[in-house]
Amino acid sequence: MHAACGRLLGTLEPEEEREFGVALDRMLSAMLPTLGLVFGIAVVLFSAWDYWIAPEWAGATALLRLSLVLVGSLGYVSWSTRFPVAWRGGLVYVTHTGAMILSSAALPDGLVLALPAITGVMFPLALVEPRLHRLFLMVLLPSLLFTILGAAALQKHVFIGCLLVYLVSLVLMAAMAVSQGRWRRAAFLTERALAFAAHHDSLSGVLARGYLIELANHDVALAKRYGRPLTICMIDIDHFKRVNDTFGHPAGDALLCEVSRVCAAQLRASDYFGRIGGEEFVSVMPETNEEDAYACAERMRRAVAAIRHDTPNGTIGCTISIGIAALHQEHGEFATLLAAADAALYQAKSQGRNRTVLAPPQAFS
Repeated sequence: MHAACGRLLGTLEPEEEREFGVALDRMLSAMLPTLGLVFGIAVVLFSAWDYWIAPEWAGATALLRLSLVLVGSLGYVSWSTRFPVAWRGGLVYVTHTGAMILSSAALPDGLVLALPAITGVMFPLALVEPRLHRLFLMVLLPSLLFTILGAAALQKHVFIGCLLVYLVSLVLMAAMAVSQGRWRRAAFLTERALAFAAHHDSLSGVLARGYLIELANHDVALAKRYGRPLTICMIDIDHFKRVNDTFGHPAGDALLCEVSRVCAAQLRASDYFGRIGGEEFVSVMPETNEEDAYACAERMRRAVAAIRHDTPNGTIGCTISIGIAALHQEHGEFATLLAAADAALYQAKSQGRNRTVLAPPQAFS
């Protein structure tokens, strides 16, 4: 049953659904000032319709409309983090639609004449809020208000006809919300996939060079501004060309992926790891000094040395060489830090490979 509902509504995995909801709330928050203002102006301007139906009631209904719209206008903008966008949207819809229903109920046959407008505002709501549970919570109070006032003000057969039209409108609104939700979720997944492809290496799945450098430049600037430690490791697979020549490029690609996975697994959540070219990788470790970075690099080196990858041509193993460079206040941007780590990596290779070398402080100047 749950799977069938998921297929119907187009629901995502729990974490993806949470991120989708956050993105929808951000969009709704940005749209509320404009949509709410337009909705409010339309509700107030409908006082002219009240005057055309019953001039003697037009002043009272205009005041009612304006009062409720002013209350609802509190939801147009975000004025407190404790007032979520769902409540803001609900406040706008309930007060503005309530103004339409209450003012119409005060007029002769007003609910019947205003029914197209009362039900019509459901459909724009379904376009901006495709989550059914929130949608029905928003329309619940106006629907109860319409039902109670309609039962009190209209003849029985007229009320039943209006109620049926209202219920059909609710069903159509739900169908529109489901369709809109499926489309938005598909667009959300496509956007995520494009962002992932732009930020990650297509083979290994770790960060791509450009995105890693973008993140690292930002973190280096913050570390220098606030005097916080930051260390990077540059990693190279030893004799990787021999792997490709002996076992073939597919085996080499599989080994690259395994080395990426093993190295990334040794890092904290605040660290990040990327491929900057060929068989070379970089890990960036904010809030990390040389000693802790060296210990982490040694864990990576030992974990990679334990890799055994079976292929039709035999079992592959490999080692890595690592150069470490720590940031100091007098040093330049990330490119300077990367050059120092590269120099330390060159020393590690010249000293026999399968080792970790720290860059001396003068390597940064």
